[in-house]
Amino acid sequence: MKEFKFTIDGKQYNAAVNELEDNFAEVTINGKTYKVELEKEEAPAAAAVRRPAAAAAPAAAAPAGLQTVKSPLPGSIVKVLVKAGQAVKKGDVLLTMESMKMENNVCAEADGTVKNIFVEPGKNVMQDDKLLEIETAAVAAAPAAAPAPKPEAPKAAPAPKAEAPKAADVPAGGYKVTSPLPGSVIKVLVQEGQDVKKGDTLLTLESMKMENAIMADRDGKVTKIAVTAGQNVMQEDLLLVLG
Repeated sequence: MKEFKFTIDGKQYNAAVNELEDNFAEVTINGKTYKVELEKEEAPAAAAVRRPAAAAAPAAAAPAGLQTVKSPLPGSIVKVLVKAGQAVKKGDVLLTMESMKMENNVCAEADGTVKNIFVEPGKNVMQDDKLLEIETAAVAAAPAAAPAPKPEAPKAAPAPKAEAPKAADVPAGGYKVTSPLPGSVIKVLVQEGQDVKKGDTLLTLESMKMENAIMADRDGKVTKIAVTAGQNVMQEDLLLVLG
């Protein structure tokens, strides 16, 4: 039995705890006994143990596969530049096809070996028709991801490229050669003052992952060149003027 003495507002109290079982006890205060229920103390929650993060496993090597090269547009095969069993590199021209009065280069999108060829010169194809199959080599496993680098300060936005003038900006009397598709000018193959024949390639244009040869529709002289290499153009933007 435990006894306590305490004073509240100047009045003295004698208290004794007679019995304690589980969370009940008999408490005698100034000769009067009370049965009281004590609040149980909850055990503190166990601190969470933080385990170190497991190191990221390196990515598995990608197996070799068969890549199907499909026609991006309806057109006609002009020339097949590869043969079955030939090794090719990403970016190599596989064949040329004519579509919308343009010669388009269809290029390899990965290194590999030509497995099958489904077309030949003169054959007409529709969009998404199979052209070739390329057996690609296995890709080496990527190393484990490195810690994320600290964010860099934002870079200044590049200056906008000059837009090609519209066909309406041409003096009267000239024959306007306009872009048949939106894309980017790769190379201008003529210069102002140069005589050209019908069928001559004037410039090459990249559009929808294809190189497109823009050809002259008639004989004439280049009187104006409205674009430069690297310039983006929209459909019907002016490219050149033939006199």
